[in-house]
Amino acid sequence: MVKLTRPKIDERAYKNAVLFFIKYCNNQYLHATKLNKLLYYLDFVYFRDHKKSVTGDVYIHQGYGPVPSRIDEILATLKNEGIIDTEAVDYKDGELIRFELKNPKKLNESVFSPEQKKLLKQICDEFGNWPTEKIVAQTHLEAPWFYSKPYEIVDYAYARDIDFFRQ
Repeated sequence: MVKLTRPKIDERAYKNAVLFFIKYCNNQYLHATKLNKLLYYLDFVYFRDHKKSVTGDVYIHQGYGPVPSRIDEILATLKNEGIIDTEAVDYKDGELIRFELKNPKKLNESVFSPEQKKLLKQICDEFGNWPTEKIVAQTHLEAPWFYSKPYEIVDYAYARDIDFFRQ
């Protein structure tokens, strides 16, 4: 059995990245799966350009693409603090989780560097109107997911092969 060590995350940046995406990318397409992909692009593109991620989390190779290992914990904390609310909605053969930002003043964009803010905005501009299925398919084409094995950690070293948002 593989033992997964808990990564040292930047909880302030992580929470505020989630809140940023809920505030600025929250349309009919933002559900839990898509939020995971937006965080993936934030961390992996930033890592490609700066050799460190924004959230500090690691990503696990799942069927719908890379999933941040600590996202459920972050979402639960934000919900318990009354900052967001979640709603399960029926979708095809299952359900999706939708988000509502209950307290927009809790978003603190000052935790981000200018480069991080620029990337957050670029991600919303590029992927905001993409349906979940499209961004899932795109992440499956990216080297980090492609070269990882199911249920294993997705290697940040492959971030160099992501072409989105090249400077």
